Formats: sequence, C-alpha cells, structure tokens
Amino acid sequence: MKKLINQKNFLRINAITLGSVLVLILVGSIVRVMGAGMGCPDWPKCFGAYVPPNSSEALPENYQEVYKEQRIAKNERLSNVLNSLGYEKLSEKITNDPAVQVEHEFDVTKAWVEYVNRLVGVLIGFLVILNMIFSFSYRQKSVWIPTMGILIFLLTVFQGWIGSLVVSTNLLHGFITFHMLLALLMVAMLIWMNVRIRELGIYRHKWLFIIGIATTILFIPQIILGTEVRGVIDDLLVSTVSRGEWADFLSTSFFVHRSYSWLILIGAVMLFYFARKTNEPWLINTSMRLVILVFAAMVAGIIMVKGGFPVWLQPLHLILAVGIFSLLFYLTLRLRLEK
Repeated sequence: MKKLINQKNFLRINAITLGSVLVLILVGSIVRVMGAGMGCPDWPKCFGAYVPPNSSEALPENYQEVYKEQRIAKNERLSNVLNSLGYEKLSEKITNDPAVQVEHEFDVTKAWVEYVNRLVGVLIGFLVILNMIFSFSYRQKSVWIPTMGILIFLLTVFQGWIGSLVVSTNLLHGFITFHMLLALLMVAMLIWMNVRIRELGIYRHKWLFIIGIATTILFIPQIILGTEVRGVIDDLLVSTVSRGEWADFLSTSFFVHRSYSWLILIGAVMLFYFARKTNEPWLINTSMRLVILVFAAMVAGIIMVKGGFPVWLQPLHLILAVGIFSLLFYLTLRLRLEK
C-alpha cells in the first residue's frame, strides 16, 4: 500500500482530478450553450431514473406538472432557510419569479447532454475521494496537505448540493455564478496541493509578487462579470432574437467586462516583462503562456460579438478564462511558497 501511495502516484491522481474539473467546466459550458441545463428536471436522477429515457413515451402524461411541484416544494424549503439567514430578496425571487416555475418540455438530446455532465461530476467525486485518501500519507510531513484533501472533498459535496439548487431554481443566474466560483475554488485548491507536494521553489522578486497578486485579485471580478454576461445570453438563447442581433441586447456588464479585460492584459504583459529579467525559464514560459491566453480570450470575445456568437466559441472563451485563472494562481503560489 505504501508503494502505491507515493509522491508520483499522488501527483498523478491530483493532476487527473484537476484535469477532470477543467473538463467538467468545459462540459458545463457546452450544456449552457445548448440550453440543456434543464434537460433533466430532477436531481440526482433524470426523470426519476438513473438513465434518461429515450422517448417521451416513457414519461407520464403530466410529467411537467409532477416535476414542477417537486421543484416548487424544494424551493420553498430553500426560501425559508434563506429568509431565516436574512436573504429576503433572494428568498422572494426563488418563490415568486415566474421564470423559476417554468417547466421545460422533454428533449432527448438535452437530457443526455445534461446526463453526461452529471456523469463527469460523479467521476470527479471518485477522483476527489482518491485524492483525499492519498493525501493522508503526507500527514507527518504537513498537516495542511491532508486538511486540504478533506476540504476539497467537502467542497465537492457542497458543490453537488448547489448543483441540485441550480436545477430546482430553473438555472437562476445567481446560483449559476456561485456554482462557477466554487468550481474555480476547487481548481485553486488542487493547484495548491500540487505545488505544495512537489515543494516547488520560487524566484523572489518584489514587483513580480505585487503584480501577480494584483492581477489575480482583479481577475475574480472579471469572472463574475463574465457570468453575468453569460446570464443575459442565456435569456437571449430562449428568446426569438436571432444570434446576429444579440450584441444589441447586451447589458452594461458586457461593456465593463470588455473594457476590464485590458487591465488583465496589462497585468499579464507586466508579469512577462519582469519575468524576462529573472532568467528563470519556468517563470518566463509561464508568464508568456499567460499573455497568450489573455490575448486569445480577448480575441475570442471580439469574434463572438462580431460573428453572431457562434456556439463553438462560447465554451472556448470560458475555458480560456479558466486557464488564465489557473496560471495566475499557479504563478502567485510559486512567487510566495518557499522550497
């Protein structure tokens, strides 16, 4: 058992888990682009079964009313909890917003797309458990490594519960944004474990550290703004407005999101500028990749708006953003952790 749980295997499990989370984020984006988020109206099952039905004939005649009543009952319980915690506006929105109570018709393609999304989530659950088990072999070396393994497991369970609320509230934007931020938190925690286990060294440079921290902090609001823009696009997706006219209906969040991206690009270029002076290959290469990713994400955003929001480009734009966050966080850790 000790031979099995060694640093090499632990890092392999950790890397696979991290990669799987990134894949899940990509799959989740595809689900949203296809409007398949409510392909399964219940959770964790899909239309009351562990495998989605292949035709509407397998469903009861009043299936929409049945699942609507189930969601309303769950939302009422959630609303009571939120109300007791002081979130009256959110509580009222969950219970009174007509959009939350709309029930979608069965679509076999959307059901299976959402089902695959959930299967990837289950796979990640098993990988997270393995990651936690392997982390205990490092308890004598550092108590923080197994502690992080436990926290990632608890976060995964919590994330699954939030996923059920996303379904019960009919893809309410606030829950989707929170769901996305939790996924990024999981990515950050897995990267932290990877860096800590490998005991990677740093290059001490005052300006690199300041710029890295500042750019990472600045990028969080950019992600939130992006999810707000994504919410507007989700509404347009179910409207009668053609994709070529979507740009005319974008909110203020889009214009702030677009302009804000220049701050991130400036931060990435400054990191690369100072990194070149260090003669540290890992730092130069990582910062160069960061500049490329930021520039690619900006170009993808421009093409989306000018090109009528092509379906394939929206998930790519998101995964580029996640890549930017991952590299920024990795750089920040390498700039402050000692060997």
